[in-house]
Amino acid sequence: MESVAVHLGVGLTAVVNLLNPDCIVIGGGGFIGSHVTEGLLRQGHAVVVFDRPGAPYLQLLAEQGATITLGNFFESSDLLNALTGMDVAFHFVSTTVPKTSNVDPAFDVQSNLVGTINFLNIAKDVGVKKVLFPSSGGTVYGIPQFTPITEDHPTNPISSYGITKLAIEKYLALFHRLYCLDYNILRISNAYGERQQLKNAQGLIPTIIHKALTRQTLHVWGDGSVVRDYVHVSDIATAFLKVLDYEGETKIFNISSGTGYTVNQVIEMVQAIMGGYPEVIYDPADAYDVPVNILDNSRAKQTLDWSPTLKLEEGLRRTVAFMQEHL
Repeated sequence: MESVAVHLGVGLTAVVNLLNPDCIVIGGGGFIGSHVTEGLLRQGHAVVVFDRPGAPYLQLLAEQGATITLGNFFESSDLLNALTGMDVAFHFVSTTVPKTSNVDPAFDVQSNLVGTINFLNIAKDVGVKKVLFPSSGGTVYGIPQFTPITEDHPTNPISSYGITKLAIEKYLALFHRLYCLDYNILRISNAYGERQQLKNAQGLIPTIIHKALTRQTLHVWGDGSVVRDYVHVSDIATAFLKVLDYEGETKIFNISSGTGYTVNQVIEMVQAIMGGYPEVIYDPADAYDVPVNILDNSRAKQTLDWSPTLKLEEGLRRTVAFMQEHL
């Protein structure tokens, strides 16, 4: 594969493939997007990463051969330039998390839903063939009627984040029906792993680890009995690589470990790794939290030949080691 070194500005230097790129990863400089980009590069794809200046893993991806395009997801001209000539677009941009989305639902809708509709309009206009989207298996179903939750479970989200994710799913289906823009949706349970941000409001596991590393007290909403299904980012990336080549009729797949752990169990696992830290204080429960979320991943296993490979204990050790190095 022929390549050339180029300078990209803002301190970035890349070794860029001279093959015509076929995949663009929107938001590829972040947590899940960077892992997916690395997987695509390992498979021999020529990949464009589109992200804002300052996204954390752009230099790392540039050094591995990704072409970096800097821009603003909410500027149509930037999207038009980035999407032109692409066959497949991965959409990893999100401006909110479940906890913060209810504070300003209008911002959630305007930035994530309206922003995505604009992205889809441009994608179909320039001939993108397929869009791959990470939805939220932890929020779109709402309070479960049964567990493990299958893809056919009713969708009744109780946060603006979940409502917006579900609305994006519906627009993907609409654009497929109206314009033959193909798509697949991965409803991810609770993602965790290396490169997840330490200090934002999303993710129990990075929050616990950050509090342990900095010897701060961890505040838990409720009594710690809430159950979640945690899937490591490496398994999520593998699922996206599997669905990239999928040409069947099924559009939605749960991506999960299929095993539930209480908040208290996860805290105890981290404490065992971190020598007893962090200390914990229990606060009143939050209204946006569902009591249990465990996803049935049998459809992905049977249809995509995908299965989670990393157990939670090992994933936590890997995540702790990464965060210790990058704190």
